[in-house]
Amino acid sequence: RAPNFDWVGSRADASQMNPSVLLRRSFCWRLPSFTKHCFRYKHHGAIAVTTEILGEKYKVAKLTMNHPPVNSFDIPLVASLTNHLEDLQLFGKCDGIIITSSVPRTFSAGLDLKELHGVTAEHLRKFWRHVQDLWLCLYSSRVPTVAAINGHCLAAGTIIAAACDYRVAAEGDYGVGVTAAKAGIVAPGWFLLMLTHLMGQRRTELALQQGLLFKPEEAQRAGLLDKVCKSERLHEEALAALEPFLTVSQLSRATMKLSLRGDLIDRFVRSRTEDEDKFVGFVMQDSVQKSLGDYIQKLRSRKH
Repeated sequence: RAPNFDWVGSRADASQMNPSVLLRRSFCWRLPSFTKHCFRYKHHGAIAVTTEILGEKYKVAKLTMNHPPVNSFDIPLVASLTNHLEDLQLFGKCDGIIITSSVPRTFSAGLDLKELHGVTAEHLRKFWRHVQDLWLCLYSSRVPTVAAINGHCLAAGTIIAAACDYRVAAEGDYGVGVTAAKAGIVAPGWFLLMLTHLMGQRRTELALQQGLLFKPEEAQRAGLLDKVCKSERLHEEALAALEPFLTVSQLSRATMKLSLRGDLIDRFVRSRTEDEDKFVGFVMQDSVQKSLGDYIQKLRSRKH
């Protein structure tokens, strides 16, 4: 059954069409779970939006996360980032988007574990819907996106970076990867498939089962990053990476992108309720809650 899309700027009947066909067209759309919450967090201060002109022609928006100490994804940050991405796409405010961080040596440490531990099932559902919305908004973006990674990029931080069209990272002694196994939780199936597309089946199996973290150069060799550069040149390299996406026909580029990503998008849209149920059911288990509590305590002890 096709999802219940809430259309903006079109009277098309979504219920009669395949989701990937809809996404490949130039319609503006929002998912109901997103529209319910988007305006509440629209002006959340953890996201700074700046714009600049590239090549005297293209308008580039930079979304800079600033949610110390480690840009953990809680509901306000996730919803605000989603809202800004949708706003930039829906109203044609830019030609390309760069996502980065102003927190020193940290892109994002992933999900805020306090959103998972000691909360109700209802809260977990609300939180996970926001995470789903952010990923879908970014992965299916018609506007080209580049992740400019300035430091630690863990778990959900890696999910966000992997959903972009290109990933540039600064040199440094920090980790990139998914540590879900160490925290006692499970990465969602749609992310596993996306990561497999980037890294291949075997590398993804080892990385996820062992909770591996790659140094930037290792992540590039594994296919998780596209380029590693000097930290002082991160923004310039992100702009340079974005430019080739802008100098071609945008209709052709976006159509081919969504054709390539369409199978995973279809699978996600059709099974997102099942994904939500699995996530909530898994995290609410007593053993998982205990693992999360132990992991949170371990992280706290490192700070002291």
